[in-house]
Amino acid sequence: MKVLLSPKLDYVLKKLFTQDLNLLIDLINSVLLLSEKEQIVDIEISNPEILPEQIQEKYIILDIKARDEMGNHYDIEMQASKYSFYPKRSTYYLAKLFSNQLLSGENYHLLEPVIGIHFLDYIVYSDYPDYSFCFELRDKKYPELIYTKDLSLNIFELPKVIRNKSKIKLSEKENKRFEWLDFFNHAHKGDEKMQRSYYKNPMIQNAFDLLTSISSDKQTRKEAEFREMALRNKISELTAAMEEGIEKGIEKGIEKGMEEGLLKGIELGLDLKFGEPGLNILPQIRNIKDVNFLMSIQEQIKSVDSIKKLHQIIIERQPEGCFNV
Repeated sequence: MKVLLSPKLDYVLKKLFTQDLNLLIDLINSVLLLSEKEQIVDIEISNPEILPEQIQEKYIILDIKARDEMGNHYDIEMQASKYSFYPKRSTYYLAKLFSNQLLSGENYHLLEPVIGIHFLDYIVYSDYPDYSFCFELRDKKYPELIYTKDLSLNIFELPKVIRNKSKIKLSEKENKRFEWLDFFNHAHKGDEKMQRSYYKNPMIQNAFDLLTSISSDKQTRKEAEFREMALRNKISELTAAMEEGIEKGIEKGIEKGMEEGLLKGIELGLDLKFGEPGLNILPQIRNIKDVNFLMSIQEQIKSVDSIKKLHQIIIERQPEGCFNV
């Protein structure tokens, strides 16, 4: 028996939830914890097709764009790899989905809410235990004051979704959300019958049926393999770019001084791996004059999984008098 395709592959995700809209409706209702009055009952997909050239295009996200009967627009996507410009890209796409609703000269009151639902197969917020986050436009001083509900982004970090429900009591709504996220993590692993027995939601059972059918199709499996290879190549390219950037920074620095070169390499490494949060500690690192310590920081960037851990290591290992916190 063939192993089921992974629903964490964006190609499979799109195949699965565009072929059965009831699955998509239940997924949205569940992960957003919508109340009975808020739940959607109908949805229309604006980009159901997957073009052949998109499958092997490693920098294209195979997302699902949809609109429900109440006028809410959704952008649903699966992110397999981490890169520093994701926040800017996701913000741009949501804003574009919002602004593209109007033709020239049309009234602003025609604009409808845009809701992003992004599943990440990696951890961004390692300093926070939650696996779900909702970002909205709110006042900084009074966070209960929402400026508008027209733009929101829901992020779900799948590696944090662990089967520990015996220790944590979940409400019925929270359990439905947990089951869908767990389905993404485990549907393609091990014995299918055993995996099915874990879920109470009948819609997930339907998702297994469709995933089995999709996985049995030779052409679909072939295209899924091509897609997986393209994404793997993207990860390799990004990793190589980060390492090359660090090396180039060091090489360039040799001409202008080892210290400056290391700082350039560290800056590029922080930007590529952590984005803006990484660059926030750069002013403190620039105060370091110990070249050996800078070399140690450069090596740590490659191995640590959070900027908080890197900052802590720098503080703990600093030679006396070389770093002012």
